[in-house]
Amino acid sequence: MVESIIESPNAVPVWKAAAVGELLHLRNKVNEPGWERVNCLEAEAIRLFQSEGHTHAVVDIRLRQACNRVGQSILNLTTEILQEIQGCFQVYEKNNAPGPYSRAVTLMLSSIPPGQGFDLRVSLLDIYSQLSDITGAELEHVVLKVRHLSNWLSHSTRSSQVIESARSIDELIDVRDCRWVKGMIANITSNAYNLLDDGDNALEWAKSAVDRWGEVFRLERAGATLMVLLAMLNKCRGLRPPGVREAIDFAEREISHHLGEGLFLAAFEKMAVLAGSIFLPKGDERGGTCLDSMEECLQNLPGKATPDEVNYCRAQLHQLRGQILMGTELDHEVTDSRNEHFEQAVAFYMKARNPVSAACARQIQANALYTTFQARVPPSWSVLRRCIELSDIAKDVFEALDNTLMLAESARLCGFFQFKAWSHGFVSGDTALESLRKADQASAERRAEVSILASFEAVSRKQKFVMTSGIEDTHARALAICQLEGRMADLWDWIQCAKARSVGDQLTNQFPIQATLNDDIMRDPEMKALCEEEEAVTQQMNAADPVVRLKLRSDLHLIHVKMAGYPLLRQALDLRKSTPVSISEIRDLGQKMKCNAGGMEVVFVDWVDLGGTIWTVALKSDTPPQVVSCGITVGEVKAWKQQWLDVQDGGRLAAFFVDDEYDEDEPDYCLRSIDKLVASLHDLTSKGELLVFCPTNVLHSIPLHALWVEDNTPVIERNPVIYSASLTTFWQCYRRSELTGTIATDLGLNMAGVYEPRGDRKFSSEQHAEQLNVYTALDQLAERYGGKSISGQAVTAECFKQMMETSIMFHFHGHCRLDQPTLGDQSLELADELLPIRRVFEMKLQSPHITLVACDSALQVISAGDEPLGVVTALLCAGASSVLGTIWPTLSSTGRDFSGEFYSDVVDQYRQSLKRGSSPTIVNLAEALRRAVLALRTRRKTRQPYHWAAFVLHGSSSITLPHAFIPERRVNT
Repeated sequence: MVESIIESPNAVPVWKAAAVGELLHLRNKVNEPGWERVNCLEAEAIRLFQSEGHTHAVVDIRLRQACNRVGQSILNLTTEILQEIQGCFQVYEKNNAPGPYSRAVTLMLSSIPPGQGFDLRVSLLDIYSQLSDITGAELEHVVLKVRHLSNWLSHSTRSSQVIESARSIDELIDVRDCRWVKGMIANITSNAYNLLDDGDNALEWAKSAVDRWGEVFRLERAGATLMVLLAMLNKCRGLRPPGVREAIDFAEREISHHLGEGLFLAAFEKMAVLAGSIFLPKGDERGGTCLDSMEECLQNLPGKATPDEVNYCRAQLHQLRGQILMGTELDHEVTDSRNEHFEQAVAFYMKARNPVSAACARQIQANALYTTFQARVPPSWSVLRRCIELSDIAKDVFEALDNTLMLAESARLCGFFQFKAWSHGFVSGDTALESLRKADQASAERRAEVSILASFEAVSRKQKFVMTSGIEDTHARALAICQLEGRMADLWDWIQCAKARSVGDQLTNQFPIQATLNDDIMRDPEMKALCEEEEAVTQQMNAADPVVRLKLRSDLHLIHVKMAGYPLLRQALDLRKSTPVSISEIRDLGQKMKCNAGGMEVVFVDWVDLGGTIWTVALKSDTPPQVVSCGITVGEVKAWKQQWLDVQDGGRLAAFFVDDEYDEDEPDYCLRSIDKLVASLHDLTSKGELLVFCPTNVLHSIPLHALWVEDNTPVIERNPVIYSASLTTFWQCYRRSELTGTIATDLGLNMAGVYEPRGDRKFSSEQHAEQLNVYTALDQLAERYGGKSISGQAVTAECFKQMMETSIMFHFHGHCRLDQPTLGDQSLELADELLPIRRVFEMKLQSPHITLVACDSALQVISAGDEPLGVVTALLCAGASSVLGTIWPTLSSTGRDFSGEFYSDVVDQYRQSLKRGSSPTIVNLAEALRRAVLALRTRRKTRQPYHWAAFVLHGSSSITLPHAFIPERRVNT
């Protein structure tokens, strides 16, 4: 009919033009020879519509042309195309045509290739949302968003973004309004949580989907029970009974139910999970039987499933057939058969238009081929090269689809194969290191993606991701190459790379642009405008509900894209992403610190595990990094920690705290057996230099500053010491400390104390006396230095939060409750409640220094990836520039003595700076800590290291104080 209208000489011009427009629409759906001739009619159709004054029709054709180009490739979405599309949208707005405008947005959304252009999709959905308010098509808008999320999750695995979006949509509608949509949202959310390895939340949402769909939507309910099965397996990682037995029973009941109802596709999917996730990995003979059942089920699928679904199932079956051959004795026939199965799997996945699964099959094929490489003697470069080629293919696909989850894994696999190639002499160290660097970058992107959720949840997820992603192995391989090839500068870079993904991941979320860089930026009107725009959107995001925040997040991303076009702003963005600090940046910082500290040299000291032995890496001035073996293994240090610092059986106090048999100057004193951890500092550093310690793993629990660097001399006596999780973190915290001198506030040194009995802790008469001493000491310090002090029942959670958020220096004396298995339960005791880590993470601090005289306040629980997590981390993440705390339980009286010495020195430095007329007024916190600690060491009752060595400083070594920090009348008192 359309053809006849076009060919008819008597057809009304507008009809003919409309017919051409329809052909343009159909061209998106078919692919037949001869359709190229439509291109020749486009200009004529536009001319005819224009002559008749049909503006919308002209815009429709031009928009379809643009969508055609975008649909062919996302790379065609150039600035010019975007401007053309925006021009079309503006015509609809100008002519007040919400209906055509809505259809145009839908067309554009359908044209974006699957799994790509997330931010563009979000922007288009926001437009559609506004239009739906006018047209009343609110349900269509919700369905469109749900389909978008499902498509995005299946191709990109951007789980956290999907979760945030889906939960916001779920809050908008009631199950009575649209049961199907509510079920779909729950199912998508469960899938996203499964991809984050969060079995608990995944199971909760999957069960919700089952309930919402019920028996009304049988097919959809069957899909939801698949999510239930996946969540159950997630919860019993490692296939541990009884959880895995429960999962198998559940799957078998569901499969039997599906087969009875003729739901062969649902049955096939659960069989695939049983075979691929349980039976084959365990070498269970039921795996073969399960594959045979899948084969039978497959025969019933044609006519009851779409062609794409049938092809996908065929691909899965071939992939599992290939996998089952991975555990058999290899010969050429088995190898060829296995390879053929994987090739067929890839072909069918592509036929099903599922490139992600095809790439996954390539990745599994590479792993299978690696078993052949391992069996070959001598090692075959051609086989290993093919492993690299296959994993590269997978990586390229995941990268093109922006699939952060699978990209991280495929990049890690590529790095592993290249490392093996290097170890056999097939490739150079440069080639292997470049591949390992890409693996680290992909891992960083994945970590950034899981940070989108709430802050404490984000850190916890990143901790879990590090433990399961193998990134530690990637770093260890890179360090091994650098060590064996003598690449000291590269070794230093990789150490920082490994450590930069720690506190900085959260620290930089709210990290301000440092003062020196900010001055240069603010002088440029364009950069200044972008920074102000970014600040405005960030503030809106903090206060917005989840629905609005989704759109704002997209806006912020577009702003950051623009910012990246300016070198200075790109530098600021690198800080936000925890880009590892460079060796030149650390050297520059050292020089600046030296100038601010009156010429005190700074030495940055790392410890690193190389092949099980601990090595010291020191960076000083312009000299290359120096690497020296400590002559002690990681295992020996762990054994020492277990013997002396860990709680003993029955909850008895650790041996270190009850060892009064020896003084520290006796050879048998426990610390003397690990002095070798710092022995090399005698030659690597000089007396009086500031040492920035960056411990590794178990060393976070060791009082390195209390070890002897030479006879009868602990490090802290010879040098001021500051601790940091990484030099990148230290760099960031120091920049923060520079900002405090410009903060306008009425408050200076604020103090709070909570030393109260509780239901599980009764006070003796001595403790009641100590309570009075604590509160009196706080009042006296505040009075002496013009600060503010509150104590006891006045220290409520709200008051505590307000004081911390408005302080330049804040001091807390009280108790910390530590539950290591449940990090979120580590809390500070306040008058009205416990303040858990989760609450501390949400505070917005103004770069203050914070002192915590609380039991265990600075104890950092270390998990995979050198990532300490505790109150100190929480405070640094919340915005503190430095935190001083105790790494083990201390006597309250010792804490009082320390506080008096510490603040006396801080104020002395402040006074001396004012007398010199120094601007800015910089106080060396590391030196104040050193003097306070040495004062305790000289007193008989606190001479033992378990008293004075408990106090450590994290973050910045100094702080810039405003001139109004101490009222003038107090300065000379």
